[in-house]
Amino acid sequence: MSERKLSGIELFAFDVVEEAGAGEPRRITRRYGLLKLSCGSAAGYGACLLSEGFAPADPVRWSACCRRLRGLTPGEAASAAAADRWGECEHHTAQYALIGRTLADLLRAQETRRASARLLLGLGAAGLLGGLAARAAGRGADALRGPAAGGRAQGGGYAPLLSARHAAHGEVCAVRGAAAAADRAAGPASSAGGARAVREAGADRGAEPAFGGRAAAESVRGRAISPDDMPGQLLAAVAAERPSSFDLMDRADAYCAWF
Repeated sequence: MSERKLSGIELFAFDVVEEAGAGEPRRITRRYGLLKLSCGSAAGYGACLLSEGFAPADPVRWSACCRRLRGLTPGEAASAAAADRWGECEHHTAQYALIGRTLADLLRAQETRRASARLLLGLGAAGLLGGLAARAAGRGADALRGPAAGGRAQGGGYAPLLSARHAAHGEVCAVRGAAAAADRAAGPASSAGGARAVREAGADRGAEPAFGGRAAAESVRGRAISPDDMPGQLLAAVAAERPSSFDLMDRADAYCAWF
């Protein structure tokens, strides 16, 4: 578990506006929130429905309890939220549920980065050892072939040195074997595989990587959107695109940051 403290707490709000129907005085606005918790170069995301009605919820007031996460590591924040250290879970059930999901996603992202680093180190070590073994095997094969290996061949000219070919082949085999073993060991921890799986899952659900009120309204025009579907669409779009905070700010209808 990383001992680095949280470096950012941001909430992005996206509105989906439904036109007023028969007998309704005004159109209804659903406001969805995307919480981003950053710890160094890793980030975790969580989404939920903030409000549903005529007046959208104020993201600053809605996420006021998030300020208690300042100065904590992801592990400490998760433990404090789970233990209800501040005694506010009963009054902020939706907020603390979103915090818990986002912290869990951040911890998974940190573990994925550590697994990727171990994978790269393992591949580098396997390639180095495989190259050394192949060179040693090549020198042994040259010694068995006798003096013609380093001098002239019997038919004239210089005999080809096989050690370089054997070494290259040995390095390729070693790296391929290490990569296959690492893939089997890493499993779903691979970030590329995770992103690919999220894209496939989003395609199966018909999710569209659209942010913002106008884009979201276009994506659901002509059909009713369930309040439970939009958070999944937001998370699928974030996982597929990995947008920066500035990009999310441009697309969001409202934004607040605690630090």
